[in-house]
Amino acid sequence: MPVQSSSVPRIHLLPSDLVNQIAAGEVVERPASVVKELVENAIDAGASTIDILLENGGRKLIEIRDNGCGMAEEDALLAIERHATSKIRDFDDLTRVRTLGFRGEALPSIASVSRFTLTTSDNESGAAIELSCDPLTGQRSVRPAPRDRGTTISVRELFENVPARRKFLRSADAEFRAIVTIVSSYALPLPSRAFRVEHNGRMVLDLPAVTTGRERVLQILGSDASESLEDIDATIGVARAAGYVTQRLRFGSRRNQFFFVNGRLVKDRVLTHAANRACDSFDFDGHPAIILFLEVPPEFVDVNVHPAKTEVRFRESSQVHVVVEQGVRRALGGAAEGGAMIRDAAPATTPTQPPSQFFAPQRYDDPGPRWTPAFTPLFQRESIVQPPVMEARATSVLEEEPAPLPDLGDLKGRIIGQYRHSYIVVDTPGGLRLVDQHAAHERVLYDRYLARVEARAPVSQQLLTPILYECGAAECASLESHLGELREIGFDIERFSGNAFAISAVPPELLRSDVDGFLRKIIDASMEEKLSHVTRVRERIAASLACQAAIKIHRPLSGEEMARLMSEVLESSNPFACPHGRPVIVDIKHLDIERHFHRK
Repeated sequence: MPVQSSSVPRIHLLPSDLVNQIAAGEVVERPASVVKELVENAIDAGASTIDILLENGGRKLIEIRDNGCGMAEEDALLAIERHATSKIRDFDDLTRVRTLGFRGEALPSIASVSRFTLTTSDNESGAAIELSCDPLTGQRSVRPAPRDRGTTISVRELFENVPARRKFLRSADAEFRAIVTIVSSYALPLPSRAFRVEHNGRMVLDLPAVTTGRERVLQILGSDASESLEDIDATIGVARAAGYVTQRLRFGSRRNQFFFVNGRLVKDRVLTHAANRACDSFDFDGHPAIILFLEVPPEFVDVNVHPAKTEVRFRESSQVHVVVEQGVRRALGGAAEGGAMIRDAAPATTPTQPPSQFFAPQRYDDPGPRWTPAFTPLFQRESIVQPPVMEARATSVLEEEPAPLPDLGDLKGRIIGQYRHSYIVVDTPGGLRLVDQHAAHERVLYDRYLARVEARAPVSQQLLTPILYECGAAECASLESHLGELREIGFDIERFSGNAFAISAVPPELLRSDVDGFLRKIIDASMEEKLSHVTRVRERIAASLACQAAIKIHRPLSGEEMARLMSEVLESSNPFACPHGRPVIVDIKHLDIERHFHRK
């Protein structure tokens, strides 16, 4: 029998509210997405001052105030309708987009997933109006309101009506840091405009208007970048690359690399690959800060690729790649200057002043007593780590009581020496054991720091003169969110002024010269951390501090130093891996050694 079709069609049009919520899933992912869209609107409106107010990382409140052109009542009512925009009118306009926004999706999408209020005035159409939208009922209300020329948009209880989306939001601190990064990024190409961010009633970011792009970059990166900031300037055909790169200052990640196409912040593989290829020509640790502004005719780039407008497509991608790579490489100094920088940055194989807080340095020409290795027979009943025997030149030490040997648990062996001043070589019953001295000391210090935190007994060393640490705007917000954890581990640190922090005490294992590098590691880890549970933050800080304070590779160790280190690492919570997961111990089996010599 023929199948009878149902009288109710299976395909139907979705209600407008559901359509807006679906669109919000593409445009509004998190509070930082809301700030991005609203800041773009404020910039397109010609605002010279943009204020962002946040509560609870933007989860409870996001409010954007600007002094732009504002809107009349008729335009404001249309602005919250889908695909309503003043930026384009026909297809030809879409190929010549110069504004940051043009799709007409942001405001209706945001209004569909939050308690949305828009207050605006153009100072030409009478009093200002306040337009409110309730996401639960879909009702809209309009009433007069006091407001000078400009627009204020308030977004409360984001994703209140979409609890599944709200559960995927990160912590308030993580969302707050993401917002500060977004605002800092949009401020880079606009030095003549002022940006301010206030979080929970406190000003956390203040970028006043400046006269040059270089001044704005230093506001974001910090004054430490001033001496290493070099100009990027290259032109090939219709493409011109300009901007700045830090020639000597390096960061632990690429978080300070920003790419703009015709003033639009983008994430593009062509640009990042070209810049990274230029940087790879220089053998450096870390990544430079790059602020790149690419100018191409609008018809040579398609900005309508992604709903969030963060991706673009170039008509001549090869030309863009070449101009960016050449511009960045030239700014870094070229091959000749790069070679000089490599030589300057090369670590010395024998440091003149090794860290003294772990072991005292020993000179080989010292007239005092010295250490010489004492070898024991290869085959013995019980192998233990044996520190070298001390011999005196003038007096005998035979009358002195020998120091008790450390208890090595299950990992027993005999120290043979040090390989390339980096790895301790131990003869074990099963073969040879190599121990990474830096990773081993990391594990020891990591356990020590965590024990102090758990006991709530931080150990600090007061500094004669405080350290003044200055960083960029986004970095300042990130570091301030972890001041409590830093104090738990032994730091006495306070916000000083602007983007500076005063440090009057540090953990005793950390050298004064290592404080800057340690704080940079904390900031890098914090700004890339997706989870910010307190315990995890403490562990990350302890791991970074241990890495910074641990003895380095290429440092000679005496026999006593090696024995003490082996004893301590074997008593640690995990002697086989450092806090970052790298191996501490590598075993080479005796059978494998004999096979290499064709004895087996």
